[in-house]
Amino acid sequence: MRSLLLSACIALATAATGSAFAASPTTPAAAAAPVSPAAAEAAQVVDAFMSALVNGQFDAARQLMAPDAVVMSNGQVLGLRDNYIDGAARGDSTALHSVQRELVRRDVRGGTDVAWILSEKRLRPMASSASGPSESVIETMVLARTSAGWKITHIHWSGRHG
Repeated sequence: MRSLLLSACIALATAATGSAFAASPTTPAAAAAPVSPAAAEAAQVVDAFMSALVNGQFDAARQLMAPDAVVMSNGQVLGLRDNYIDGAARGDSTALHSVQRELVRRDVRGGTDVAWILSEKRLRPMASSASGPSESVIETMVLARTSAGWKITHIHWSGRHG
């Protein structure tokens, strides 16, 4: 269940085609709040990370994270960057291919050196896979600007049926 929920969360963020996030760092509902250029750059890193994860490009995903980045799901620590990428991320990537993803809302905030991206997503089983309830997922990513560019320092996914 954890793997499906986490995978569903990740899948919402991006896919090779039909990405809900590719067009804009904010959804129309959040468009009223201006997004700084730095925060928009950070959102592009989140999109690139999710794309790499969905497509099984684990080394690319790893490079977008700080070495000490912490990954959490539903209050459980999944590990630091390398533990996550070498472990749970592989199952998450596989599971992401079995859900339809809908971005419900996205907020992008940040300054010159720190940014956070909050995404609310809905995941539904694909028609060809087993039926089941939809999942609502909240994804928070915190990023820091480093000498090598924006790096993800924290990921938290949480979800519920509905």
